[in-house]
Amino acid sequence: MKEIKVSIIIPVYNAEKYLHECLESICSQTYNNIEILCVDDGSTDMSAEIIKTFQKEDKRIVLIQQTNQYAGVARNNGFDAAKGEYVVFLDADDYFAQTLVEKMVSAIYNAQADIAVCKSRGFDEKRQKEHELKGALHTELLPEKKVFSKRDIPEHIFQLTAGWAWDKMYRAGFLREKKLRFQEIRAAEDELFVDLAFGEAESIIAVHETLVTHRTNVISSLEYRRDCLWHCGFEMLTAEKEELKRRGLFPMLERSFVNRAATYITWNACSITNPVFFSEFYAYFREKAMKRFGFARYSPECYDDSFVYETIRKMAHCSEKEFLCSRIQELNQTVEDRDFYVQDILSDAKWMMERLRWMDKGKRWTIPENRILQESKVILYGYGDVGKDWYEEIQKSDNIELVMVVDRNYPEFKENIVRVQPPKAIETAEYDYILIAINEREIAEAVMASFVEQGVMQDKILWFDPAERVAGLIQ
Repeated sequence: MKEIKVSIIIPVYNAEKYLHECLESICSQTYNNIEILCVDDGSTDMSAEIIKTFQKEDKRIVLIQQTNQYAGVARNNGFDAAKGEYVVFLDADDYFAQTLVEKMVSAIYNAQADIAVCKSRGFDEKRQKEHELKGALHTELLPEKKVFSKRDIPEHIFQLTAGWAWDKMYRAGFLREKKLRFQEIRAAEDELFVDLAFGEAESIIAVHETLVTHRTNVISSLEYRRDCLWHCGFEMLTAEKEELKRRGLFPMLERSFVNRAATYITWNACSITNPVFFSEFYAYFREKAMKRFGFARYSPECYDDSFVYETIRKMAHCSEKEFLCSRIQELNQTVEDRDFYVQDILSDAKWMMERLRWMDKGKRWTIPENRILQESKVILYGYGDVGKDWYEEIQKSDNIELVMVVDRNYPEFKENIVRVQPPKAIETAEYDYILIAINEREIAEAVMASFVEQGVMQDKILWFDPAERVAGLIQ
């Protein structure tokens, strides 16, 4: 078995903070016959240099560079260059047990299987502690036989594991034979690939060991900024339904797909915190997705999770405002019943309360001017949804003078009437405050910390938490 080559494909984008730990855990694998294909997706940090440094010590590492086209394209390009009989797709901000490849290749080779899937855990970067990873391998759904396929659990094949790429090993010939490719979209690009693989596989085996540690709450990761990419999920689910039908798999796997789609949409409904994107998501579901996926045609008994069924039902029949009120009531009840993650639950309820207030007032983000000294000169950092609203308020204000607007994505606004400059322009400007126009606390804190590192006095940096304006309104 030692003669069998395994290809490890890693899409890398601005992962310098975690890349050392990731590559060290891969280079130190107990199974040596591997090639490590690092696909740099147009990183602007030191990721490529870190990979080159590792290359000097380990000739198994191959660096592939491309312009920024996102993880799906990077994985496809890595697979096109892969020479291994088996392939595993890992993420650059995760880390892995040293026996990952050895355990997985042993299982998949000895069983002559198309796919092997292992157990995994989460590591909360914010809390710095390990935790159970919801969506990982559900062993209670496994059939009694060791090697199985969709025919053994047709109603739950997609529920067996989440649509993640990094906890599975595939026979490369199987992927090529079935023409399986990752979607070329910015987010949710791996679920279609994973579900089709599980639908097409004739043999799957589970490895009952925790071999992957997946980081969660990583501020720089795409996973942390999915609010603005809500449409990718609908694109993925639409493509999956069409592809399952084209491949003749839908009749057998219909119930499993309906639960996959309903659960994914419910997760979005409960996790999108930006009110503007939530409204867009909610309107799209009611106007298009509800009919497209035909949720109303299925009886309550068809759904595996009663909460998922109730959420989909409410979204179909309730206005956005009615739905938010219902969710707030549920979250308040959750706080009464549980003594863990209370702050997270309250945070969810607070943004919903804020959204309701905006809906009533017909406006979104507002600046608490009473917390800014009169006649202050301010630099507005960020020209997204928050920044655009604040820009309009500053223009009408007699209390604040706008010096400039800066945004790290300033090239995107070159055709804009408002001149948006790069953050470097702040170095030569005269100002009293830098006003951080970012809604998410963690991202705002990271930006503020970077300014302090550059020598900006902390009392010159201002950020206002929207949730503060509804403190006390939650039961």
